[in-house]
Amino acid sequence: MEEASPWSATYTQSAITFILEHVTSERVARKLFEYRSLLEELPDLGSPYCPEYPAARPPFPCRAIPVSDTPFTIYYMKQEEQRRLIIFCIEFQRTDPNARFSQIDWTTGSW
Repeated sequence: MEEASPWSATYTQSAITFILEHVTSERVARKLFEYRSLLEELPDLGSPYCPEYPAARPPFPCRAIPVSDTPFTIYYMKQEEQRRLIIFCIEFQRTDPNARFSQIDWTTGSW
């Protein structure tokens, strides 16, 4: 039986910018990067994200996972064929859901 290739996770420029602008704690930054590695091992760990408000939904299926001991949630989508996760948004858990995905820069970064 052939072993499936591993999953990889990529940040969009928006996620990288969020980390650079809003994460000032080394401990929290480490936790965010640990979650990226964890998601590469367990890509279905996050829950399907399907809010009640249509304005709060992205235009594609995605998953969300709150990062424990931090005020942040990671939003990501799975590309099954490529076995790739795209972490497209990291936000404060108390962000207004109606504005959540209004300004995503889809350029992928090197992190």
